[in-house]
Amino acid sequence: MLLKSFYINIIIRILAILASCLAIAACMIWKPDWLIIINLALLVALQIVLLILKITRLNKDLESFFAAMQSNDSSIVFTGKKKKSPFISLYEQLEKINSDFQHLKIQNHRQNEYFKILVEHINIGILSFNDNDEITLFNRAGKEILGKRYLHNINELENTQIGLSTIIKELEPINQKLITLYTNNSIQQLSLRTAWIKFEDNSIKLVSFQNIRNELDEKELESWQKLIRVLTHELMNSAGPINSTIATIKEFLTFPNGEAKPVNNLNKQVVDDTVEGLRIIEERSQGMMDFVSKFRSLTLLPKPTFTTFAVGDLFKTIELLMADKIASNNITFISKISTKNLSITADKGMMEQILINLVSNAIYALENRGDKKITISSITDDNAHPIIQIQDNGKGIPIDVQDKIFVPFFTTRNEGSGVGLSLSRQLVRLLGGTLTFVSKEGEGTIFTIKL
Repeated sequence: MLLKSFYINIIIRILAILASCLAIAACMIWKPDWLIIINLALLVALQIVLLILKITRLNKDLESFFAAMQSNDSSIVFTGKKKKSPFISLYEQLEKINSDFQHLKIQNHRQNEYFKILVEHINIGILSFNDNDEITLFNRAGKEILGKRYLHNINELENTQIGLSTIIKELEPINQKLITLYTNNSIQQLSLRTAWIKFEDNSIKLVSFQNIRNELDEKELESWQKLIRVLTHELMNSAGPINSTIATIKEFLTFPNGEAKPVNNLNKQVVDDTVEGLRIIEERSQGMMDFVSKFRSLTLLPKPTFTTFAVGDLFKTIELLMADKIASNNITFISKISTKNLSITADKGMMEQILINLVSNAIYALENRGDKKITISSITDDNAHPIIQIQDNGKGIPIDVQDKIFVPFFTTRNEGSGVGLSLSRQLVRLLGGTLTFVSKEGEGTIFTIKL
């Protein structure tokens, strides 16, 4: 209704202007009176000005509103907001939008303050820099880890450690890097991760870094403790029988007071028992030598020779090498390659040794199982990195030993050496990859190699 009255008002004003113009024309034709004509002309001009003001008032209010929104000005007052204004409902909506916008701005400000406090209180160092290498964020933990109170440009990290800024700038978001940092007469092991945040006109690189030296020390200590327990167990298994056999031989060859018996006092049975004891000592000594040799094989690994070869050829080689064991155990062997002509770059000999070890473990896991099946497959992840998996439907790995299977010489098999999985993981690491597994008792195990 109010909008209709606005249109009627505009029409009346236009008609009044036309009437005034006609009056001016009539005066000029019939009875020219310049005083009347001038007054009528002024009246027409006034009517035109009032009409323009009437029409443009809303546009000015809208321009003011959007300008205020752009400049975050919440003090805007609409000049046309009157009770009888035909656009009162529009002005009310603009006022509501302005109020909601200010409320949203306050909420965003509170969230920004919250995240600033959160970033300052976490124990992970965080910094970010833009395309011009200018620092845009540097939290408290980052300052403590890097030993810097202020940082204006990422290249200033060269003063902390040569090459540090280059490592950060070249580190891709998909990768994690461990570096050793020497600051304030201390050594830190830092884990670095990065992420890119893209904006319309620029981009920000976010860097997180954490000192994990304590965690690494704890893991190293735990690994040594596990290794020492295994070494002690293996050595005692050999040393115990040797000591017992030596004591028995000593009893054969000496009197209770420790004096050696004359040769003519030794009968054939004593000689035979002594020879048997020496054989046992020799056997157990050889076992200890073999054990030491296996231990050395874990510490003296050759450097890999990288070549590019087809995954399909690698799988065929493994199938041929393991064919006898697979056939004798009535196992179905399945080979899958997701991408035709998929190739990997690695040391082929090492990859063969790794897969032989993993397939051998899968064969053992299938003992006393029905419908035995081993599947070796290859896929690529989202970044086109090759992934090789060895899956069996065997008995699975018990939960209580899953954290020990990569410990050297740990084994649940009577005839096992406990070297295969540990050696395989070390070889995969030499190739720049990872070896992990998922296992469920009664359902099977999947070993995954990511290169």
